[in-house]
Amino acid sequence: MKTKNLFGILILFLLTFSFISCDKDDLTDKVEIIKMYVSAETDTYTPWGSETPIECMLVKEEGNASYSKLPFSGIDGFVYKKGIEYTLKVEKTTLANPPADDSNVRYKLIEILTEHEK
Repeated sequence: MKTKNLFGILILFLLTFSFISCDKDDLTDKVEIIKMYVSAETDTYTPWGSETPIECMLVKEEGNASYSKLPFSGIDGFVYKKGIEYTLKVEKTTLANPPADDSNVRYKLIEILTEHEK
């Protein structure tokens, strides 16, 4: 009888532990549709492990006050033209398990909403 109770307690413990340790939100990518603004101006950044600055776009998501740097290839399907300001509809994917040497965010162009020459 004691063995059955001990076995039951052990099973209950293992089931409880497995439910607590597995949060499904941590295991799946988060995908959302956002509005993104791309500046007509560019900037530079220095990639990790390099000493040579590289020109890049300046972008900000709707609701953000300041621009951040993004490589020209940072939005899949989008071709940046210097001197043009864009408003984009973009699919933003936050990776649950990103590569160790890369960003945890991916952007994919859905639609160019506006473009204005500056």
